[in-house]
Amino acid sequence: MDVTTSEHARVEVEIPGPGSLHWRWAGETRGYLMLVKAGLLQLMHPGLGAGVEQHSDFFNEPWERVLRSVPQIQGVTFDWPDGAATARQIREYHHHIKGVDGQGRRYHALDPDVFFWAHATIFDALLRMIDLFDHPMSDAEKESLYAETRQVFRAYGVSDRIVPPDWAAFEDYFDRMCREELVITPAARGLIEFAKEPPATFPLLPAPLYRLVRKPSAKPLWWIAVGTLPPPVRDLIGERWTERDERWHRHFRRAVATAWRVVPPRLRYTERARAGYRRAGVGPSGR
Repeated sequence: MDVTTSEHARVEVEIPGPGSLHWRWAGETRGYLMLVKAGLLQLMHPGLGAGVEQHSDFFNEPWERVLRSVPQIQGVTFDWPDGAATARQIREYHHHIKGVDGQGRRYHALDPDVFFWAHATIFDALLRMIDLFDHPMSDAEKESLYAETRQVFRAYGVSDRIVPPDWAAFEDYFDRMCREELVITPAARGLIEFAKEPPATFPLLPAPLYRLVRKPSAKPLWWIAVGTLPPPVRDLIGERWTERDERWHRHFRRAVATAWRVVPPRLRYTERARAGYRRAGVGPSGR
């Protein structure tokens, strides 16, 4: 178990701000379409899943826990120029999270293997949101976005010894994790059950509206999420995905991309992102 911190913990790290790809994309509310994917991949990591199971009220407040985390993580970008302080605060929240996972191995939330996997799933969700629901990203865009996310990770002050050096190496790392390291932990199984049979409350919707849409929306929302998962993970959790599913999922993704052009700006971006744009006087386009 290695919880050594990076040399960057003792120096200020320049986090991507106005004009960066993170500034442009990381505050989009389309990111909520990737929440189940990112959450499931995190909870399938034995150490991360055990930490959530043993140190949070996840099984009673699944969505509340996720939605509390999102603004803080976005703050690392949108609290610019003070995002490094937000990153350090997030790191401090994890000092006490340690124990033994379901495979009998000791874990600590600040182990580089654990902490970077959480970061990697968030980066992957951001990249895939752009790639699936806006436009196919070029290799150069992916390389630039990955270079930025490496800067963001350094701000946490956790050892970056395992961080892949470039986009191609990250692709290999992420694929290996999905194929060889992830398992169905109790927390991951809980998230799957919550997604298929949503809990009684959901913080993003008024209670009367949520009661109306809760059951009818569960199956299509889970289907949308399954379509964003890496194939090895779909296989591991036992979800069948056909060519017909993929064809209809492509239609859905195109519909989102088309409809997004007419969505009002105040609905396109999260509150934390909009606050950052106002404070910096620079919008998502860099102007």
